Amino acid sequence: MKKFFKILAISIISLIALLFIIPFLIPKTINEQITKAINQNIKGEVNFKGTGLSFFSHFPSLTLNLDEFLLKGSEPFKKDTLIYAKQMALGINLFSLFSKQIKVDEFYLDNAKINILSDEQGHANYNVYESKDDGKKSTDTTSTAIKIEGIYIKNSDLVYNDKSIPMMIDAKGVDYSGTGDLSEAIFDLKSKLSIKDADVYYAGTPYLLHKKLNAKLITKINTSSLDLLFDENDIKINSLPIRFVGRFSFLKDGYDMDFKTQAKETDLHNIFTALPPEIADKLERTKIKGYAEIDASLIGKYIAESNTMPSLTFNMKIRDGEITNPNAPESIKNLFLNLQTKVPSLNPDSLDLNMDSLFFNIGKDYFSSTTKIKGLKEPHIFTKTRSNIDLEKWAKIVNLDSTVVKGRLTMSLDANGKYSKKVVKSGIRQVDTVIATVPQFDAKIKLSNGYFKYASLPSPIDKINFDFVGNNSNGDYKNTTLAITNIDVNALSNYIKGHLKLQTINNITLDLGLKTEINFAEIKNFYPIKDLVLDGKLSIDVNSKGSYDKSKKMFPVTNAFIKLNKGYIKTANFNEAIEKIDVDAVVTNNNGNLKGTLLNVKPISFEMAGQPFLLKANVSNLENVSYNVSSRGTLDIGKLYKVFAIPGYQVHGLIYTNVNFKGLQSDALAGRYNRLSNRGMMTIKDLNILTDMFPSPFIIKNGKFSFTSAALKFDEFNASYGGSDFKLNGNLNNYVNFIFDEREKLTGNFALHSNKIIADEFMVYAPSSNTTSTPAAKGVILIPTNLNVTFNANANDVAYNGLNLKNAKGTMTLNNGKLSLSQTGFDIIGAKVVMDATYQSTSTKSANFDFKLNAKEFDIAKAYKEIKLFREMATSASKVKGVVGLDYQITGRLNDEMYPVFPSIKGGGSLTLKDVKLAGFKMMNAVSKETKRDSLTNPNLKDVVVKTTIKNNIITIERTKMKIAGFRPRFEGQVSFDGRLNLSGRLGLPPFGIIGIPLSVTGTQEKPVVKLKRNKEGKLEETEDADSK
Repeated sequence: MKKFFKILAISIISLIALLFIIPFLIPKTINEQITKAINQNIKGEVNFKGTGLSFFSHFPSLTLNLDEFLLKGSEPFKKDTLIYAKQMALGINLFSLFSKQIKVDEFYLDNAKINILSDEQGHANYNVYESKDDGKKSTDTTSTAIKIEGIYIKNSDLVYNDKSIPMMIDAKGVDYSGTGDLSEAIFDLKSKLSIKDADVYYAGTPYLLHKKLNAKLITKINTSSLDLLFDENDIKINSLPIRFVGRFSFLKDGYDMDFKTQAKETDLHNIFTALPPEIADKLERTKIKGYAEIDASLIGKYIAESNTMPSLTFNMKIRDGEITNPNAPESIKNLFLNLQTKVPSLNPDSLDLNMDSLFFNIGKDYFSSTTKIKGLKEPHIFTKTRSNIDLEKWAKIVNLDSTVVKGRLTMSLDANGKYSKKVVKSGIRQVDTVIATVPQFDAKIKLSNGYFKYASLPSPIDKINFDFVGNNSNGDYKNTTLAITNIDVNALSNYIKGHLKLQTINNITLDLGLKTEINFAEIKNFYPIKDLVLDGKLSIDVNSKGSYDKSKKMFPVTNAFIKLNKGYIKTANFNEAIEKIDVDAVVTNNNGNLKGTLLNVKPISFEMAGQPFLLKANVSNLENVSYNVSSRGTLDIGKLYKVFAIPGYQVHGLIYTNVNFKGLQSDALAGRYNRLSNRGMMTIKDLNILTDMFPSPFIIKNGKFSFTSAALKFDEFNASYGGSDFKLNGNLNNYVNFIFDEREKLTGNFALHSNKIIADEFMVYAPSSNTTSTPAAKGVILIPTNLNVTFNANANDVAYNGLNLKNAKGTMTLNNGKLSLSQTGFDIIGAKVVMDATYQSTSTKSANFDFKLNAKEFDIAKAYKEIKLFREMATSASKVKGVVGLDYQITGRLNDEMYPVFPSIKGGGSLTLKDVKLAGFKMMNAVSKETKRDSLTNPNLKDVVVKTTIKNNIITIERTKMKIAGFRPRFEGQVSFDGRLNLSGRLGLPPFGIIGIPLSVTGTQEKPVVKLKRNKEGKLEETEDADSK
């Protein structure tokens, strides 16, 4: 026996010694073969610091250990880490060491960081395996065979971030073992998984946070079809057991999935352990009982390119639930829930939530609700909810550590209908999203003896009481009645007491009684305020009852007092505060009509950066307004905006005022300006003004205004708009009338000077100066309808639709939406032009015009080269040279590019050919060819007057006589704007033209057809302006 133990001991020692010795006998062969296999099959960057062979790293397997192993990903993640491991090991089949081929059958990762990434287009970082099989039989008899049958991961972290779904999984403390013959085309992978801490996000929203996961999985994998079948899979999320089955297939452009999970007949406590930590942690001290079931599914295809998504369902049942907290006097009992949820194609707007029952008791208290919601953006809502709960008991049961809540809440809420919005056009380019419909509802909510305190703040809101009643009978939000009564809220020295009843049916009916005292410095003690410093005391005492209807001259009977002393506001957006804010205002109405209304502001004042501002106002009798308003001080718009600014926007401007306005509305409207007392001055610098009629802002660089009883005088006014600049001096004569009566028009006279005006920038849909792109301008220029203003204007340069006008001077009037130019002179292509014109928009995309133009001499070659409109109306003049005169009057319509619509043009006039050479004029050359008279080719013409009229796209030419080299040709007929010809003529022969040859010209200006006979063709077909009607 002694000998046996001696032999056994020697054998064991020899075996252990052999396990140490073998790795040292053959490391070079193994290292070379496995390194060669890695280089042949991995196309990503691979690095490791050292290698070693051992039986003891993963006993009893012989493993090649790669220390500090690093593998980087495939494109487009070549610089990002795919796997980093303290040690990566490859298990080697021991018997293969004595064969011609070394076999690697196990894979180990210890203390690894695994990052699986995919971008929005689905490009992943794990495509690092590169097959070298080219169809030829291998001749390398010492190669290494990779035939994985086991994968083992220990104490590792995994991040899966797929932006194409988008889903992210962050798992820490991952232990995994998986066995199966991975070299087979179809194999079963048996896995065990344990995760200490797992987070799951979908579209940025957390669905699981800090959860423990344990799983036993059997997955059938088909490497040919890329199908994964999950046959028997048990997963445990914290204490919640889930059975998971399904299928996952890789498609060419996405995935196809069919997942189903069930948690059948589980304890309710297990479900609560799987909830997010914000909820689960609060319930650690609670006892939870009851029966629950959960089932969920995710079925369908995910294809990013076509935005195809799978559909999600989630259903839950709870029976006989009970939640007990030792700190609470009573428990939640009889918890009952039926919940069915569907999200087709993972589209939130297709959400279908059906909670056909939720119920629980807390002693005699109860909560009961049936709620159904379809859609999310514009949901259809049905609910029938009843409750009578002591909030303090409820808060203690669910362990609301961050807040203390007390009070009794009773609620009766019935609602059924759709909440929807609509987009309404509130201006030319401005749109507003407003409520279209609301669910029909009937609500009664009462909170009594309420109390609320943040645990992190020293003081509570120690009294909250109110009764709320609301009703809507037909889904029209205008037919809503609301009443909040018995309002009694108190926190430290602050309180709100009163009631509010509001009815919007027919007209606004109000019953308001509100009394409040607010010490802004105390708010931070009971409500968290971030990046905001407040101070000051606000007192409000308002009583208002009655209807407001301007058409019926109705106004609620009102007594309102508002007072703010020593207000102070400072935000994190700006380092300066608005301080010394004082408001003292009174609004009264004793008889319920507009006449009895009085507004007395005495005053509103504040200071910013050492700049004070003061406004006082006493306004009474809204039927015939009596006003006494004064303002003095500086408003730095830029600094004020920075206090409350939205990042990404910039507003600048400085306004200084020292004005006083006093008078009676009826005196202003009747022109009795001697009874008014309006005086003072206002200065503006660098102020942006954006109006709905124009796409870009007007920038007032400097503006000095003085007020009198009758007029507003522009003393110095320099402004710009886009690339245009303006300097104005003059008066607006009835600004008070304009303020009081919306039917009044501002009247005035100004001297206007500009270095440059770019008219295209005023087109209503022209690109804004804030936009980065520069698409073609669209829309006509709109003229305000509330102006009657005359400008004696001069501009050095005017650019309009490809025309460049120089030294423009004349009288311009804006009246009732119409622009009129009188005796306006300008230079164009070196010629002096005088023009009378009118312009009036009929919509944002159409306008009418009428102009009379006289140009004594201009170069026809320059006109063809520089004026687009001339090229289109005189297409055959490309090679004509000489001087002509024009006296013409036309009317017509402009399209949304401010370009004439040719069928709309009507008018007439004369074109005088003072000294012109018709070089290359195809019609005359065709006549020359047909008559065999070479002298008619490229003729010179002098003092020829061509009289024409225009209508329905046709230019009608009156009989026009000429003299060319002894010949006396004459022409008359029609030419269309699209180049069609229908002319009759006669070629008078020398010496006196008594004998002549009749001729006709048809065809087009590019291909004229000349015949030596009378024209028997009918008139050209006219084209009417279809959009003029």
